[in-house]
Amino acid sequence: RDLSEGDLSEGGEVGASVCDQEVLSVSERELLSMSDDELLALADRGEEALADGGEAQLVQAAPPVYDGPTPAKGLQGLVCSVELPEVGLVLEVADSLAGGGGAGRGLFVRLAEGVDSVTLPAGVAFCGYAAGRMELAADSEGGKTVGFALRSADTSVFFEQQLWSVADLLAPGSGVRHIAGHEVERDAGGRVQAISPDPDWGGARYFVPSREQGDLSIMNIGQMSNDLAMSLAGGAGAGDSQYSAESRSRNVLVLVQRLERDPDRPSVARPSRPVSTLAADVTFRNSAPMELGCEYGERYWSRRAEAGEDGFS
Repeated sequence: RDLSEGDLSEGGEVGASVCDQEVLSVSERELLSMSDDELLALADRGEEALADGGEAQLVQAAPPVYDGPTPAKGLQGLVCSVELPEVGLVLEVADSLAGGGGAGRGLFVRLAEGVDSVTLPAGVAFCGYAAGRMELAADSEGGKTVGFALRSADTSVFFEQQLWSVADLLAPGSGVRHIAGHEVERDAGGRVQAISPDPDWGGARYFVPSREQGDLSIMNIGQMSNDLAMSLAGGAGAGDSQYSAESRSRNVLVLVQRLERDPDRPSVARPSRPVSTLAADVTFRNSAPMELGCEYGERYWSRRAEAGEDGFS
């Protein structure tokens, strides 16, 4: 399932998926993730098995080990540490390394003491984004506002403690017929083929973080994560494909919208807040803090460039 990107911007939108690749089978994804040496070893094992009259078996590739920016002299300007004992990780907020150190604070991750390795799958709700609420308009100061605009039937959303694609959530018999603020196209069997924002909708489309966040915790720490795919020098003109490739390589997190059932119209799901979510399977083996990146989206950087602004929010 593709995870939706969260565009943080003045009037930003949740738009394209993290990955525009065609849907691949599990075996195909495993093969693509293997190194040349692993592929050669797999081929050798397959030849030996076939020679013995057996069948070649695909060896599942382990999730990649995260290798993010690491401060050479340890964390500077440490603000807080949040331990996740049930996972074996520690999240920390300190001076960011993004953009040559000019991005303000950033979000870092390391293993908890006594933990050797932690592997988590794509789609895990990693932490809360921020305290706030849905509003009719974006914050005039922009920055951390997250818009609600779904543009693909494959886009993922959280609903009633599960991760769904839009198509599955709105499938016949699911109990949910509509997503607030959107228009859908269905085939003859009722399956959703496309979804797009309804330009005439007058509801709250923007998640605006509260000015007073209180103490940082697992519920609001996600807002501290910077986009590691864009430098202070800009780069929005590089194009969406180049940005997307860079983001997949550098950013571990993506914002996924959490929906809730409308109490007045139970068959309608409405937005509640974005959630900082793992965009891909990943293994953490670092005892030293590494900075975590979150995809802001090409639209965010394009709008900043159009407004004559550089750098991070």
